[in-house]
Amino acid sequence: MKEKIDQFFGITKSGSTYKRELTGGLTAFLAMSYVIFVNPIILGQAGMPKDAVFMSTIVSSALAMLIMGLWARFPLGLAPCMSMNAFFAYSVVLQMGKTWQEALACVLVSSILFILLAISGIRSKIIRSIPVSIKQAGTVGLGIFIAFVSFKNSGIIVPDEGMFITFGGFHNPNVIIAFFGILTAAFFLVRKNQYAVFLGMIGAAICGLFIRLGVSMDWFSLSESAVASLPQLPEGSPIVVPTVPMEAMLNETFLVAVKNLDKMLSADSIIVILTFLFLDFFGTATTLSAAATQVSEIKSESFEDNTRIYSADAIGSFFGSLFGTSSLSTYIESVSGIIAGARTGLMSVIVAILFLLSAFLYPVLSLVTPAVTTPAMVLIGIFMMQNITKIKWDGGFEEIIPAFLIIVMMPLTGSIALGLVLGFLSYELCMIFAKRTGEIPPVMHVVALISVAYLFTL
Repeated sequence: MKEKIDQFFGITKSGSTYKRELTGGLTAFLAMSYVIFVNPIILGQAGMPKDAVFMSTIVSSALAMLIMGLWARFPLGLAPCMSMNAFFAYSVVLQMGKTWQEALACVLVSSILFILLAISGIRSKIIRSIPVSIKQAGTVGLGIFIAFVSFKNSGIIVPDEGMFITFGGFHNPNVIIAFFGILTAAFFLVRKNQYAVFLGMIGAAICGLFIRLGVSMDWFSLSESAVASLPQLPEGSPIVVPTVPMEAMLNETFLVAVKNLDKMLSADSIIVILTFLFLDFFGTATTLSAAATQVSEIKSESFEDNTRIYSADAIGSFFGSLFGTSSLSTYIESVSGIIAGARTGLMSVIVAILFLLSAFLYPVLSLVTPAVTTPAMVLIGIFMMQNITKIKWDGGFEEIIPAFLIIVMMPLTGSIALGLVLGFLSYELCMIFAKRTGEIPPVMHVVALISVAYLFTL
């Protein structure tokens, strides 16, 4: 059996070992496991049942990673993308007014399109056609947007009549929790600890428990609403059979996307579908590029042309929409498994198994509040912000203006889609102004037309 597994995954052939694959799998799981608890918080703000999202996150992620490991046979982890769930909750549902059921249907359609594009090879042509500055500015803008939302949800920033927003103040215990978590994450990040995101959340949760303990011991007092918002230890055993979240998923979110497909022909739904498709495209492309830098014996082009890797990503989103979560994508954090020595799909299978086992930790959700997730969101923003150096700032204002608008307008308007649309349109117009029309990729003309159509839906 051991030899068959070795031959199937090519462990010895790739220069790896079972120990390295196991270590890589555990490392990748710890680095990306925060999504299991963060995703229900974010999608819960869109009105989705948190119990159901918790289970659908685990099931869809495990299925996607089994496909990645057993079919694509490559060491990458997949889970609901943090920028996608933010777009799903804050832009599609809260801003555009769509129901979360309709948003899931949009994810379903976009995943089917992604599967077709990935298998046909059209996807790689489209990715190469989008200007680098536009792609990188989108990543930076998403990072700032995600951090901005986490600051708001934890109370670090609050509305202000004079300055629009202002600092929330340390009288709010959640602000203390969030900053303690950020500092904890920063400590481990600067010390190059690959579990910085996970440990930042742990630090925030411990801080919240100490504040709750202080209230119960009458060291200080807080309002009932403030106490209710604090992390708390689960009642009873932290390990249980996940009957409640499984039933919630099957009864409340499973196949809801299919039941709402009849609402996908409206102009705004088409825009949402295409935006999901766009974000999935470039989220995966960015992760594969990062993975390529860690496997020196494989060229970056090999990643981009590997239709199975991109198909696994798309199939994962398909399952995610069926079970009840936003689009899945390959996780940049899972590259930590490659850094730890993993080189084959066995790593992905190991991460999938660990995700399934984590379903038994369902009661731990009571520890995860918006303030506890803030360190994870902020670090994700920091990671994405690093892409700002890849924008062609010396490429003329026809490159700078679109990049600036994307980066600034995403967080300021609270709309990922609008930020991208303004970037696409300004790129088209600025290239025309600069008399460089012939340099505009044909795909961008189509994207610009879709962007104009989107503006009419606002």
